[in-house]
Amino acid sequence: MKTRWAIGAACALVLLVVCAGIVYAANYSGRALPGTTVAGTPVAGMTRDQVIAAVNERADAATVTLTVEGKTTEASLNEAGVTVEVDETADAAMKGSTSLPAFVSAIFSKRDVEPVLTVSDESIKKLAATANSTLTSEMKDASVIVAEDGESFTVTPAQNGNGVSTEDVASAVKQAGTTLTSVTQDVSVRQMEPSITTENAEAVAEKANALLDTPIEISDGIDTFTAERSDKVKWVEFLTKDDGSLDDPSISTVKVADWVNALAAKTDVKPENRVDNVDSEGNVLTTAREGKKGLKTNNTEEITKDVVAAMTDGKAYEGLFHYDDVEPGSETKQVAEGTENLVYQAAEGEKWVDINLSDATVTAYVGGKVAGGPFYMVPGAPNTPTVTGTFHVYLKYDVQTMRGENADGTKYETEGVPWVTYFTGSYAMHGAPWRSSFGWSGYGGSHGCVNMPVDAAKFIYDWTDMGDTVVVHY
Repeated sequence: MKTRWAIGAACALVLLVVCAGIVYAANYSGRALPGTTVAGTPVAGMTRDQVIAAVNERADAATVTLTVEGKTTEASLNEAGVTVEVDETADAAMKGSTSLPAFVSAIFSKRDVEPVLTVSDESIKKLAATANSTLTSEMKDASVIVAEDGESFTVTPAQNGNGVSTEDVASAVKQAGTTLTSVTQDVSVRQMEPSITTENAEAVAEKANALLDTPIEISDGIDTFTAERSDKVKWVEFLTKDDGSLDDPSISTVKVADWVNALAAKTDVKPENRVDNVDSEGNVLTTAREGKKGLKTNNTEEITKDVVAAMTDGKAYEGLFHYDDVEPGSETKQVAEGTENLVYQAAEGEKWVDINLSDATVTAYVGGKVAGGPFYMVPGAPNTPTVTGTFHVYLKYDVQTMRGENADGTKYETEGVPWVTYFTGSYAMHGAPWRSSFGWSGYGGSHGCVNMPVDAAKFIYDWTDMGDTVVVHY
């Protein structure tokens, strides 16, 4: 009989293992084992991603509600300072999910996984402060703040009063995190003394204001840039000690780096790519623009470190940016047919204006085709010549009063100048109704502008767009 019983038991055990293997293979391979819960909620049979989703859903729904003297303060779990580390929590829930023996063992046992949490003490303090703000007689720590002038620090004094214990708040927060459920807790109020006294804050503010007197200058080799007090105010941080009182002021490396990097960016020089004019087959015709090297600061981290050290020690600092050359790239511009022999090789469809000082004409082009003109004009007189070069339309007036100086230094003023199109500085194309003839240059010319018949000036005014190229040449 004993032998038969032993054989039967062995067979039953084998059958159990076989059945377990079949169930495991069909339903649990790579999934949370039977009897597995996370913070009391079953996750058996879930994949790792499903466990993560379930934990996230519960964490997002959980809140902490503090009731203080009948007034409530509510915060989400995250706002209360709890971050649920879902990956680590899921890893703990999935332990043994790839093991058949672990599956067999799990059939006869249960396992509750506690969520892995990161708790922010600062967030808990903020939640306690929010709850305290509902009290009529609230205890307030002293604080160091930026004064109205934006260039110094001042103090808001401490205030004795009632408050809630951060330990009580932390208990409610951690309970919500551990259970992944919403928690409502009545928090008792007690007479409290500030952790940051007025005297403590005043002493720290005095040290902070002394730091702001530290001269900080950085040069790019040409100009020198000085950190203003309003800049340095942003660099100072006020941290607390373990007992809750204010520590001595410190300098934020991140804030200093922001200032240094922004300053460096202003001094950096962007490279200008070389531009070659090419025909439709890609053959280089001319060079439209030579490339220019740029400059990029290479020692901002070192300067940031030095500024932080100088500010911390209250010692004057003079720094110098160092630069690496930035090589220009190259690009091509396919020019329009018919521009090969023109003064400017425009792209197909590109609008531009040709001001020819040799024959005193203005011609509007689209690519290599004439769109208007040539219009006869009168350029600047010999002692007030029209500037030459390649420019761009940047300003327009349908009518304007023009003022300036004659060559002898006397002032002039001309009212009602029509259809004014500026292309660089004070140089413009405009109508000149006071002239009876055009198409010549020399003495009796303009103060430097391009004088045109009124209808021609209006055409240029209407036809050009801001940014259109204007080439002035002989």
